[in-house]
Amino acid sequence: MCGLITVLMLLLHWNARSLIANGQEFKQSIANWKVKPDVMCIQESWLKPHLDFVMYGYVAIRQDRVRGGGGGCVTFVKQGVPHRVVGVGSEYEYVAVEVWGGGKKFVIINFYNPCRRLQVNHLEEVEEQGSSNVIWCGDFNAHNTLWGSEKVDINGQVIEELLEEKNLVCLNDGTKTRIEVRTGRESVLDLTLVSSNVAALCTWNVYKEGTMGSDHYPVLCSININLSQVNEGRGGRWVFERANWDKFQKESDKYLNQVVYEGDIEMLERNVRQGIMTAALESVPKSQGKIKRKEVLWWNDECRKAVQNRNKAFKVMKRSHNFLHMVQYKCAQAIVRKTVRQAKRICWRTYCSSIGDTTQIGDVWTMIKKMGGERRDWSYPVLSNGNEVAVTNEEKGEMLVNAFAKVHSTNNLSEEGKRGREKTSTENLDALQVMGREDGDQNLPFSLEELSKALAKTGLSAPGKDEICYIMLKHLSDEGKKVLLGLFNKVWEAGRVPKSWKEAIIIPVRKPGKDSSKPSNYQPIALTSHICKLMERMINERLMYVMEKQGMVTECQSGFRRGRGTMDAVLCLEDEVRKAQVNKETVVAVFFDVEKAYDMLWREGLMIKLYTMGIRGRLFNWVRDFLKDRTIQVRIGKILSFKQVAENGTPQGSVISPTLFSIMINDIYGHIQGDMGRSLFADDGALWKRGRNVEYIVKKLQEGIQQVERWGIKWSFKFSVEKSKVMFFTRKKVNEGINLKLYGSTLEKVTTFCFLGLHFDPWLTWGEHIRKVESKCKKVLNTMRCLTGREWGADYQSLKYIYVSLIRSRIDYGSVVYRSAAKSVLTRLDKIQARALRLCLGAVKTSPVCALQVEAGELPLHIRRKQLLVNYWVNLKGRRDSHPIKRMLRSCWEKERVRKNSFGWVGDEAARDLGVRETEFCPTVMWPDCPVWKIETMEVDFQLRQVKSISNNIDLVGEFYRYVEHKYGDHIQIYTDGSKDPESGRTGSAFVIGHQGSEESKRTSNGLSVYTVELYAIMMALEWVGKEEKISKILIGSDSLSALYSLSSGVSNSRQDLVYAILLTYMRIKGKGKQIQLIWVPAHIGILGNERVDKLAKQATKKDDIEVYVKMSKAEGKSIVWKEAVREWQQQWDRESKGRHLYGLQNKVGTTRNWGGPRREETVRTRLRIGHSNLNSSLHIIGKHPTGFCEVCKTPETIEHVLINCRSYDAQRRKMMGELRKGGLGGAGIKDVLKSGMIGQGKKSLWNFLATTGWLGRI
Repeated sequence: MCGLITVLMLLLHWNARSLIANGQEFKQSIANWKVKPDVMCIQESWLKPHLDFVMYGYVAIRQDRVRGGGGGCVTFVKQGVPHRVVGVGSEYEYVAVEVWGGGKKFVIINFYNPCRRLQVNHLEEVEEQGSSNVIWCGDFNAHNTLWGSEKVDINGQVIEELLEEKNLVCLNDGTKTRIEVRTGRESVLDLTLVSSNVAALCTWNVYKEGTMGSDHYPVLCSININLSQVNEGRGGRWVFERANWDKFQKESDKYLNQVVYEGDIEMLERNVRQGIMTAALESVPKSQGKIKRKEVLWWNDECRKAVQNRNKAFKVMKRSHNFLHMVQYKCAQAIVRKTVRQAKRICWRTYCSSIGDTTQIGDVWTMIKKMGGERRDWSYPVLSNGNEVAVTNEEKGEMLVNAFAKVHSTNNLSEEGKRGREKTSTENLDALQVMGREDGDQNLPFSLEELSKALAKTGLSAPGKDEICYIMLKHLSDEGKKVLLGLFNKVWEAGRVPKSWKEAIIIPVRKPGKDSSKPSNYQPIALTSHICKLMERMINERLMYVMEKQGMVTECQSGFRRGRGTMDAVLCLEDEVRKAQVNKETVVAVFFDVEKAYDMLWREGLMIKLYTMGIRGRLFNWVRDFLKDRTIQVRIGKILSFKQVAENGTPQGSVISPTLFSIMINDIYGHIQGDMGRSLFADDGALWKRGRNVEYIVKKLQEGIQQVERWGIKWSFKFSVEKSKVMFFTRKKVNEGINLKLYGSTLEKVTTFCFLGLHFDPWLTWGEHIRKVESKCKKVLNTMRCLTGREWGADYQSLKYIYVSLIRSRIDYGSVVYRSAAKSVLTRLDKIQARALRLCLGAVKTSPVCALQVEAGELPLHIRRKQLLVNYWVNLKGRRDSHPIKRMLRSCWEKERVRKNSFGWVGDEAARDLGVRETEFCPTVMWPDCPVWKIETMEVDFQLRQVKSISNNIDLVGEFYRYVEHKYGDHIQIYTDGSKDPESGRTGSAFVIGHQGSEESKRTSNGLSVYTVELYAIMMALEWVGKEEKISKILIGSDSLSALYSLSSGVSNSRQDLVYAILLTYMRIKGKGKQIQLIWVPAHIGILGNERVDKLAKQATKKDDIEVYVKMSKAEGKSIVWKEAVREWQQQWDRESKGRHLYGLQNKVGTTRNWGGPRREETVRTRLRIGHSNLNSSLHIIGKHPTGFCEVCKTPETIEHVLINCRSYDAQRRKMMGELRKGGLGGAGIKDVLKSGMIGQGKKSLWNFLATTGWLGRI
């Protein structure tokens, strides 16, 4: 159980004289204490906003000095101690925190005065932050005999006056708190001042064991109150890595087989849930919910001994006040700092060097986020809402759940909005009733195949209140899944969703940069039942199919649709602006922002929309009940709040919510004139119009805004006046008096706007967008620098992964649009790529960029932008003709008048350059005539696959014949295969009939994948079976696992069209009473039928004419685009004047290095291959060497000179060449070694040469 623990409060305050220098020793010292302080007030932290300092188990409240050095305060509050930030100050540096204990609140003021003159009125203003129970602590730089000083100064008098004015007591007993190391004199500067009613509860002392590197002693104050410390334990989690899934299946079958389907839905759901949960508790372990970590990872015995020696020197100095002993202490202190820095550096480098193939990607991401300052703190301070204060977890949960429920409240609506709802409801009363049974395809019962497909699409995510995860459902046996399916169909038939599926557990997450004591500054993360989500996924598939197949979704909506993306919406606007520029016209755009779009969605209005679209029966009833009476609970630690009803909105985290929202907002532009541009991506909408008469454009656009306003009132949407913006795309000066209004309020006109991640500017120069991208990428570059050095650090593959994930992905996003920017602007991104590749490879600054790209296998950015543009073009060709972007590619007079480097102008041309302009493509997203949930998958026998995985020594040929004869002896055997010539791209498909000797082969379209022709071969076999009337049992064998898996699941990432075609043909043949079985056949082991069909398929590729034209898939088109892009890159590399040293070793581009090895080896290898290093010739290029010549030979000191020509090391070179000849590398041995990436014996010989000659350190 989670609750309150009552303890005494221990307060520590200390002038650290830099946590940067002394913080690690401070961490370790606190970690060694048996009793940890509850609150630690640190002065002179010397931290800056960009520096992170973490005390595990504590929450940090900082006031950093932004200008100048030194200074700063930080207060650490132990996690679980109820607290709230009262205030921070910069003029007077302080942090004020409220802490709750003994039924009272105490204000702790962490104060630092950097030798300034204090004033009573200013100090009183600071204290006004607090209450009657105040604790001042810190370095006041004030002297007064009252607390043991030898004199009284102005600041001392001010403090004494403050004590009298505020009825405070000074706890200092005269013990010195600071030592002047040079003289050995001690003084009292660190004071603890408390309210008079608190003083009797306090015990005060100075920690004299050492200063931890500072010149101030830590001060400890124990306060005899019952501190309300909350246990913040979050509870254990499932440890699936140690699960016994065989036991889980058996136990779940035992419990689920007892489930009875008759009776109440609630009871049925509870029995299924409890059966799965009981089996999980017996077979899947849970963690303890506690994370054990070492406070200072790099603290070792050397650090401990250095601190011990420093402390001994400190005590000797204090006793003697001898100058020599003071110097010894200073030296010991310097040794401590040096030792700690070295230990930290070694630990960090060891960790970085360990980042490689065996490192979990999640660990790398966590480390990168922490280095970027992203830390998720799961503790919650004391919350306040007006005069109400929440201290305990129960109180916090109640306050937060009320705040979240308020977001969904109907009271948020204006009177006009309420009237709009009422009017719409009155006009559509029929749509709000429970529907009777409908026989449409979307209302059919669910099948086991649908359940399996839905499960296959799930991943790892946090479970809901029932703690049942997707992975448990995946490991149910077939019998267990049938029980689950029975539950779903019972719910489906009744149209009533179990109450537990409507309950959401809310995890509050702080909004960055917001006051964490306000409940409104928390973002809710909802966790709902995975069992319900699984059913949602199946229903969502049906709903999406109905909407897309019948064309119900407006074409301007690009959000939450397969095959669509943000670039669709962005390109629509960009193309309109480009055409306006050609015509010297103006485009005026309005970007809408919907207030609480998902939280305040009107559920009854959604049901009206569904009814209007023709959705009836079980689907309608399920959605209606799914949205009804939903509740939320907030979880703080292990405590759950009471339940609150969410009156409006779609359930957060729900699978079906995005689709439901799209339905609700679908007709937002339904009454807008057709000549006005529009786009939607979920709730991000834009409306624009172009022309030469700005006043007319604004007038028509204002009419469009009013239509959107009326639509919003009718369907209970409200648009934000503050966040909705207007932008004028023009080179003309716009009259200040020209405005657009929303709800009667003027919308702000902006010169830049971030629309779906791209920053638009009035002239579409994209300068601002690229500057933003550059800034973000530089932060990642800084992280990469921290991860690597010349001789230590993460390996190449890990750094390349970071580059691809965090830099290249940012550069790629929107490149289809911003590629029209000027070359001078795009060059800034080229520099980012060059810096990143230098870090990945360990190359020096003078390395040619073209050589870096070839060595790393990374396309030059201008070619990559072209490749991405054509990839988008390929995706577009598989869409319907009504797709808005397809209209951009049509001929228009603007394109003939002026050439622009925009997609509408250059899309077809780029596709022609990269070889796909005349290619026909299959649909990007398939919506077959037969509903997808009615399509049956094919049964595939993978028995021989399992046999092969058990043992490699088994006679697979004999086993195959025995198995087929035993199980399929009465079946007609057909073998299928597809083949592709990698050089010419020719493809062919074939099948042979085993017992008859009949065969058939077809040459198929060029450029198809082997996967496609394998599928087509199965299709050919099925077509032959369909024509043969006399056969009834057929066994079709294929050696393509990927094709068979696709047909058994009904899902394909690249050829869904062929999979559907095969499955529909299979269903038609099956309907005639024929039995068809697929089987996996091991390839190339001597099975006669498979060998015959393999030969036949290869022969088909050699036919002169194409016999069957198969449309190319998007993936196959992208493969061609990639090859053509590499060809273009190759031509550039052949013509390039730079990087010729690497060209002599690697004249082909597009290869990936997979050599591996320690960072030092990778760095040396790269520099030897590229030909640029820290030798004199490279240093001369950047002005760090006067001539660049070898000091002995007086010729340029290059890599080639060092390895082949320098006469200073002839003996060592002869030895190396002899070793290379023994290794069979001959006269061109060095070149061969560098070509191969320095592996094997050649690497050892070359490495020894570089080491013995001393060149290794210089390269």
